[in-house]
Amino acid sequence: MAYVKYELTLGNLLKSSTVRNPGQEIVDSEFGRTTFSKFGTDVTSLAKGLVKIGVEPGDKIGILDWDTINFLKSFYAVPMTGAILHTVNIRYPTELIYYTIQHAEDSYLILRDEIAKMFVEYKELFGFVKGWIIYRTSKEEINLPFNNVINFEDLLNSDENTPLPYISEDDTATLFYTSGTTGMPKGVSFTHRDIVLHAFSIANTVSDYPISLGSGDTLMPLVPMFHVHAWGLPQLFLLKGLKYVLPGRYNPEKILELMKSEKVSTTAMVPSILYMLLAAKNSSNILPSLNLRCIIGGGALTMELKNRAKSFNVTSIGAYGLSETAPLVSFSTLNSETWDLDDEEREKYEIKAGIPAPFVEIKILQSKSDVGTEVKKKFGEILVRSPYVAKEYYKDAEATKKLWAEGWLHTGDLGYIDEKGYLCIVDREKDAVKSGGEFIPTLILEDVVSLYDGIDRVAIIGKKDEKWGERPVAFYTSNNTIKKEEVDEFLKRFVEERRIEKFWMPDEYVKVDSFDMTSTGKVDKKKLREKYYS
Repeated sequence: MAYVKYELTLGNLLKSSTVRNPGQEIVDSEFGRTTFSKFGTDVTSLAKGLVKIGVEPGDKIGILDWDTINFLKSFYAVPMTGAILHTVNIRYPTELIYYTIQHAEDSYLILRDEIAKMFVEYKELFGFVKGWIIYRTSKEEINLPFNNVINFEDLLNSDENTPLPYISEDDTATLFYTSGTTGMPKGVSFTHRDIVLHAFSIANTVSDYPISLGSGDTLMPLVPMFHVHAWGLPQLFLLKGLKYVLPGRYNPEKILELMKSEKVSTTAMVPSILYMLLAAKNSSNILPSLNLRCIIGGGALTMELKNRAKSFNVTSIGAYGLSETAPLVSFSTLNSETWDLDDEEREKYEIKAGIPAPFVEIKILQSKSDVGTEVKKKFGEILVRSPYVAKEYYKDAEATKKLWAEGWLHTGDLGYIDEKGYLCIVDREKDAVKSGGEFIPTLILEDVVSLYDGIDRVAIIGKKDEKWGERPVAFYTSNNTIKKEEVDEFLKRFVEERRIEKFWMPDEYVKVDSFDMTSTGKVDKKKLREKYYS
């Protein structure tokens, strides 16, 4: 017999994991409990059902759902058919949902009935969709006037004799679109191999202190599955054999009750979700007893937020990545340089972007003529290479050239590598304030301003200035109106410590009731600029 290559595919990851931990639980807040073994059986049946209705390799299948077991089944089943799963961002406005489905050329859509209702008004726009795969959650009969409506549950009872195609690890498995804060969303795709390698990388990383994720932990991500594969956690839990909890549609009070009942030990979320959990009415009764460990990404983890979480007995650390990197780039676990630091010093490193994940290379680009120089202290654009990053923007050759200029993936983020090897993010290149020819990194400035007592959240943008070009203005939420001179006095300490420069200090402080957020939970600085300085 000749050698047979064992492909790094999602199907093989599923098969291996269900054999190793057949009785481990997956808990869905809406649909109840299942085991790894039953989940594997359902996924295979769903894949065969999709093939039976005509799904072919290379087809794009869009899915619109909350974080449910049906989404999770689809995440594995669709790529097992050779088709490509398009995880549609349901937080997009309707016109962008249409744009991404049309741009992706989705042949089929998988939707829960309540989400499908939003398409009824615009059904003429979706004539290119061959089939609408609906699963029912409403007790009422919902009339969905689409051509070729297919019952999701029927696909789970498919003929066992339906064969599945051979899948290569280099076949494309998923497609999704970036948040679109700088123009129309751009599509990025990933192969089976990309996703499996990313799973191994994140599994290695989260095993380190202080997350220390082990097989006895219970994982409940609060990262939508449409957002960069929920950061790879739907693969991580299978790989490590973890109990996995799906929250469905996010509701802070219900999430906390679910955490309590399922004894959740580890979670992941963007900063805005952590703020909401800490502010929920039942947080002080539930969180302290959980000894929760929390991974923060999609935005900066400020020391103010870390300290607030710590008061609820929640350990939080920062991580960094982006849609184009699948997403893991770096993680603020400890390395040999930080292990022996005292707690106060160590926490300063835990809010940074962290050390590179396995097989990730990072460079800091100082200028277009100096691509090969890695700088330790002075910041520049962060460039990345790894075996699992996106190779292109879908159907956008011009943007792909910019993404991969000089053979490195350009993140559009500004940062530096500190003396202990930790990546520090200082800004998005498009968000940095340039004053007197010098960049003012708003993320660093926001971190120290947020420590002022009485400020809840802060976002800093640039305001045009005749003399300096731009000057920083701090927008904040608070129960009180703060006085600029008092905040300036507070910030002098950080100037003396050389954490910030004196000319970075904001010229103005503007109180707002709330911030507009992007679909991925970040403060939308583009809207902030348009509202106040357009």
